Amino acid sequence: MYPDSPAETPGGGARLLLGNEAIAQGLFEAGCRMATAYPGTPSTEILEALAAYGAADLHVEWSVNEKVALETAIAGSYSGLRTATIMKQVGLNVALDPLMSLAYTGVVGGLLIVVADDPGPHSSQTEQDTRALAMAAGIPVLDPATPEESREMVDLGFRLSEKYGIPVILRPVLRVCHSRTAIQTPVSRPESGPAEFCKDPDRWAATPKHRYTLHGELNKKIRAIASDPLSLGTYKNLIVDGARPSFGIVASGVPAAYAADVIRRRGLDDRLKLISVGLPFPLNPEKISSMLRGVETILVLEETGPVMETVLAGYLNVSGRLDGAIPSEGEMTPDLVDIVIRKLPGASRTSIEVAGAQDYFHRAEKEDAGSPPILCAGCSHRSSFWALKQAMPGGIYTGDIGCYTLGIALGAVDTVLCMGASISQAAGFFWAYGQSDGPMPAIAAVIGDSTFCHAGIPALVNAVQQGAAFVLLVLDNGTTAMTGGQPTPGTGMLAGGGNGKHVPLEGIVTGCGVSELWITDPLDYKVMVDDIRAAADVAAGGEMAVVICRSPCVLMIDDRQGAVPVIDLDACNGCRICTDRFGCPAIVWGSCGPVIIADQCPGCGICLHVCAPGAIRLEVDA
Repeated sequence: MYPDSPAETPGGGARLLLGNEAIAQGLFEAGCRMATAYPGTPSTEILEALAAYGAADLHVEWSVNEKVALETAIAGSYSGLRTATIMKQVGLNVALDPLMSLAYTGVVGGLLIVVADDPGPHSSQTEQDTRALAMAAGIPVLDPATPEESREMVDLGFRLSEKYGIPVILRPVLRVCHSRTAIQTPVSRPESGPAEFCKDPDRWAATPKHRYTLHGELNKKIRAIASDPLSLGTYKNLIVDGARPSFGIVASGVPAAYAADVIRRRGLDDRLKLISVGLPFPLNPEKISSMLRGVETILVLEETGPVMETVLAGYLNVSGRLDGAIPSEGEMTPDLVDIVIRKLPGASRTSIEVAGAQDYFHRAEKEDAGSPPILCAGCSHRSSFWALKQAMPGGIYTGDIGCYTLGIALGAVDTVLCMGASISQAAGFFWAYGQSDGPMPAIAAVIGDSTFCHAGIPALVNAVQQGAAFVLLVLDNGTTAMTGGQPTPGTGMLAGGGNGKHVPLEGIVTGCGVSELWITDPLDYKVMVDDIRAAADVAAGGEMAVVICRSPCVLMIDDRQGAVPVIDLDACNGCRICTDRFGCPAIVWGSCGPVIIADQCPGCGICLHVCAPGAIRLEVDA
């Protein structure tokens, strides 16, 4: 039923599921009829697990980006169906335009927006807090503390959504998404009626005058939701009341689970009161005040911004991120929560002095430095970057979001901002240097096939229309590799495994007005270098030039690509370019010099072009 066949747990009737799989089960059980998403860690597995049900009454799709995904789901909700859209936290930035408007117009069928946050961050550009954006938009947000709670909150979110005609955000963080728990099975699925869209132009196509009225209605909904029994039911006293505790903790999401564990493990049940809040927006401070009656000071534990703390500061004596009791950035770890709680007045302490939270973060940063991520052995992107540097040495290389961000290690990526920005920034550099008296540098933008479809197309249209001239490399490996190999529009594959329409990248590029286009194989290295040089000449002449670098992701290739190279140590001059600058993980520095690990080498052969003295040569693999 699920990818990777989650194991059954002792006792029967349960499966050990990822938090993301638990959310998918919750969506299925709640009668979700349409689910859209764009892949991004830590949210990716939700749609994959939902698609694995193979339900005939459930449409699932990998949309081209998060904005399109949300807009598609909105139409499903307008038709009376329960729908969901799924993304990571930075994806919500892309979907913010329809999200802000949707809060005003509202919904018919329940609409759940699942946004997976990444405190840390571990795999994102930012550790932004979705709860803050939900507050700005006026959309309720649920913050689960465990995988089981995230599954339960799916149904709660749909119920609130339909009761008030408002979208609801479910915000699991990475630790919820990627932890495992036993979830009861089998699942059931309710029936639903046919789709029916009831026209109401004053609502669905509201003019600014009607938007003013809809804003007032939204404000009334938010006030009502804050006091609704469904919302207040997420406020839980996790620790049995002690004898007049003087200190309390208000926590949301995973930090609530950490705090409960610390309090019980340290024997502080009779000294502290802990309130877990499952719906941090809209918050009901009066309810929290009543639950903490008699408590003098309250510590607020939440990730990552002071969302609840800011609201409660007007009602209670609170401490947290705003006063520095907790660092203003970074993930709330069990160790950090332990340190913070043990520093509270009246909390028991060990004989060892408790380190401050800020000191803990500085120490953890040094301990967790680790090795930087690198491209896979045999990855065609490494060849593209090496060819780019050879063909356009000393240029400005604007990068993008994907596996190829790791081109930084090869010195072939100078900027990384957000999805699609490589093209816009290349155009910006072209115009910036064009306004000065100095020479125009060689400029190249590098973007992947999935990211190009996600956010690069408008940027390319704009660059062509404005007359910018630079080289654009589209690295087409036929998949969204960074998030686990989801299909791209260029593959024609659908989320459920069926065949859709193949959308060729070259047709998109020429449709954007580009006339100078090369399609090359990065593993044919010399041809690749020549093609990039030709494109650079075109760009120097004032025209946009695009090179599609097409080679399948090495993780999708079952067989070795070619013979395994070997290194002639007698010919090696010890320059370490192959290990330190080329960075292929199959080449390591041994006790006597560089060595190629045969069982890790797929035989791409690009390293032969990297070694200046020619010490790397081919040997036929027996």
